[in-house]
Amino acid sequence: MFTYKFIGLDKADAETPYYYGSLPVEAEVGQILSYDSTANRYVIVRMVGEGLIGNDAANQEKLAWADINRGEAVPTLYLLKLRAKQPIAPTGQAFEPDNLGAYSRRNRAIRLNRAA
Repeated sequence: MFTYKFIGLDKADAETPYYYGSLPVEAEVGQILSYDSTANRYVIVRMVGEGLIGNDAANQEKLAWADINRGEAVPTLYLLKLRAKQPIAPTGQAFEPDNLGAYSRRNRAIRLNRAA
């Protein structure tokens, strides 16, 4: 686990500005984080330092003590909240070889009428 301080989380995801969390993989700029409980998504826009590797709960406490009590610089991820996902409903149609010729003639007639 890789542990960081998170900056930019919504109040629903972090009640205070002091939020320390762990990721199963090393963070990268452009990576998207998703919170299932709130359906919020964030993109990592900036990183400072390298995350602590190891036990996530112990490292989260270690970062909190270093940041809050001693005022030391800690590995930090700056996040930007993404807009809510809008469901995308694709539209289309199935084509059968027998109907393709008729569709092509109809489409050509429509294009020619628009040009006129």
